[in-house]
Amino acid sequence: MRRRLIVGLSLAGGLLTLLVLDAWLARVQPPDWPVPGTTMNLGHWVTNGLLSTTLVLALTVLAVHELVHLARGRGYRPFGRTARVFAAALVLGPYVSYNLSPLAGAYDESLGMLCLAVAVGFCFLLQTILYRTENAIEHMSITLFIMYYAGGLAGFMIKLRMEVGGGLGIVLLIFSVFLVKMTDTGAYFTGRALGRTQMVPWLSPKKTWEGFAGGMVTTVLCAVGVGYALKSFGWIEFANPHVSFLGAMVLLGVLLGVFSAAGDLAASVLKRDAAVKDSGQSLPGLGGVLDVLDSPLLAAPVAWLFWTRLFPVIPPV
Repeated sequence: MRRRLIVGLSLAGGLLTLLVLDAWLARVQPPDWPVPGTTMNLGHWVTNGLLSTTLVLALTVLAVHELVHLARGRGYRPFGRTARVFAAALVLGPYVSYNLSPLAGAYDESLGMLCLAVAVGFCFLLQTILYRTENAIEHMSITLFIMYYAGGLAGFMIKLRMEVGGGLGIVLLIFSVFLVKMTDTGAYFTGRALGRTQMVPWLSPKKTWEGFAGGMVTTVLCAVGVGYALKSFGWIEFANPHVSFLGAMVLLGVLLGVFSAAGDLAASVLKRDAAVKDSGQSLPGLGGVLDVLDSPLLAAPVAWLFWTRLFPVIPPV
């Protein structure tokens, strides 16, 4: 437990520092680094999401590496380099699209779909060159699953940061990830103290319905408490003035709590199939990168949908 706390707090502190620095960069004047022959300023790319994108990109590539290792441990043969490259492209897509939008005249959301199309075609090409028809469905489907599970879902974190924009995009990203992790924390401690009824005994014997309820209550309380604190500082103001702030925060807590728990169980399915307890050993006391990312991955699309489509917010002046 002590090692888990030390590593977890150190990791959280380092990640938070990078995200806060990215929020600070979003508020400064971009340096003037023009690209000859174009109207593009590379300085704008530095101050508009570079650090947060680099952070999520690094974690994604490490998670893909762990997933490929799990798959190969089961005897499968995914195209590891292909999965890494296209997962990285799915994370970079929103960052590139938003920074190119002034040049293109509009933001184009189709880059991710194009990336998926190219990935499918490339998998077919590799399959025919390396293995002909041998286990074709297995090789390609596992590769594409790993690519989208790690890269496609993580890309929604960058979509949230870029579409909301500026420091507010970072604040809402941090807030959302915080709520996801509070679900894990609340479920862990409640489960240890009160857990009696197992949720899915064959999958994760230590997870209980009492722990799940404790995690949900913790997340909703944190969503309401921190949400009102951010509102008092002028960070959260919904574009629709008729929205109930309390109701929206309760809904956010419920949604992220449910999908956080689902993400944890989804990763357990993969680890149980591979007959391992943790996805890796890169983070002492915590396991692998996927063990840290499992809940945020499944919750990321929900957070993006909430803040950009269901309840869009007004950036602070």
